[in-house]
Amino acid sequence: MQAIELEATVEQHRIRVAEIIQDGTHLRVLLLMDDPPAHAASDGDDLKRRLARLTEGLSDEDLHRPRDFGRSAPQWDS
Repeated sequence: MQAIELEATVEQHRIRVAEIIQDGTHLRVLLLMDDPPAHAASDGDDLKRRLARLTEGLSDEDLHRPRDFGRSAPQWDS
């Protein structure tokens, strides 16, 4: 049995393995994970918590939206 160590980041619940591992190769996998991020909710990561985190670190200036009243007032020839 050979051992290959690799580090990978999960994307869409998948981990890519090295190209040298051919299709059909039997693997035994041991996953070692870092501690979960501090912002992960322990009771489930619901939508309200995700939306609340969207604005973390932004200033009031970042969140300011100009008022848009549509088109400007019509200009009439005198």
